[in-house]
Amino acid sequence: MQEETVPRLSVVIPTYNREGLLDRTLASLVRQDLPASDFEVVVADDGSSDGTAALVRSYADRLRVRYHFQEDLGFRVAAARNGGARLATAPVLAFLDTGMIVGPDWVRAHLDVHAAGRRQAVLGYSYGYNPANPCREMDGIVDTLPPEEVVRRLIDVPSFQDMRLPDYERFGFDPGRMAMPWVFLWTLNFSVPADEFWAVGGFDEDFTGWGVEDIELGYRLHRNGNAMVVSRAAWGIELPHERAYDAATVSILRNCQRFLDKHPGVQTELYWAASARAVSAGGLVDPLEVEWEDLLAWTAAAEGRDAAGELAESTRDLTGRDGDPLRVAVFGCGAQLPAEWAHANARFTLCDFDAEALRQAMAGAPATVVESVQLCGMRTPWADRRFDLVVITSRLAGGLWSRWGDHVLAEAKRLGGEVRAPAPEHM
Repeated sequence: MQEETVPRLSVVIPTYNREGLLDRTLASLVRQDLPASDFEVVVADDGSSDGTAALVRSYADRLRVRYHFQEDLGFRVAAARNGGARLATAPVLAFLDTGMIVGPDWVRAHLDVHAAGRRQAVLGYSYGYNPANPCREMDGIVDTLPPEEVVRRLIDVPSFQDMRLPDYERFGFDPGRMAMPWVFLWTLNFSVPADEFWAVGGFDEDFTGWGVEDIELGYRLHRNGNAMVVSRAAWGIELPHERAYDAATVSILRNCQRFLDKHPGVQTELYWAASARAVSAGGLVDPLEVEWEDLLAWTAAAEGRDAAGELAESTRDLTGRDGDPLRVAVFGCGAQLPAEWAHANARFTLCDFDAEALRQAMAGAPATVVESVQLCGMRTPWADRRFDLVVITSRLAGGLWSRWGDHVLAEAKRLGGEVRAPAPEHM
């Protein structure tokens, strides 16, 4: 097939030893209602040992297809996608997972949204993807019917719908109304201008194993000014297949921590906590926007709540100790700090969920305060036993503590040799 013109869209498909599923994905791209010259397909192979390479070659007479191979050094899908994207030549990159089959107007639908030229990532609607609750009604028919007929038959089956649908409906299918739309950038079906993708550095290849590398990319795209747009027209169906669910959940939590380490803040901390709770309940996602709204409400309720007296009492025996300064972390420092800290033989690290309170605390902080970060204390980027003492204040009482107190206490115990907190009846 001649490749004289620059394609309008490059489809990057990562794969690893899934020859049969890849065949189904490529076959659905052959059925596109645009000329094959309008788009190209780049298969990014993460070290397959099956017939993947030969399969890709077999499509050369039907698709503009390229092939990227990297050595099998473990699960490195972020690196595979980047390698595929480097081979891509179109101004728009679309990412599609192996095992996704798409409707005949999928390429056109993605291009239609990008035609406006806005800085945006397009989130394609994804039927059938529900690792914790597979859609049993798909069994059989996805192997015998074209994708559009499968959608027609199963459109009203709840487990067939995109897992993000409840949140999409809540915000009128406008992620711009969400505080954290990046949580819904899933690589099984999305597109982005190539310039915007590379402006943020592409996928972070430090993320290995399954999960979160796409969320983290969405986070950086969002912070760099890219909107998130949902396209129901750019739909695909994930084919049923076996997956190592237990290993996936371990990988997700490890990568959630890596995400928080790279981008410490209240939103990424909340993402970690919500993910941990969802995994423990047997799922993979949690209604994060609801959690964020609850946290904002608690931040407003706690405005002006002073913890200086509590902190003075909790740390009064630190003054005058011999030897190296004690390392102390505070969860819920508030805007005012104890005057006694100026003479304490300690080094304080401050956390608070309220950015303004933290700013005020740091504005008048003595030299003994060495670090601050906007966090609640549910999860932090610090290593085990980083501190000698962790102090939790009553600023976390009420709504925040009732929802996340178990996480905060567990984190304090992980970080500190000693934990001091108000009595339970005050929380």
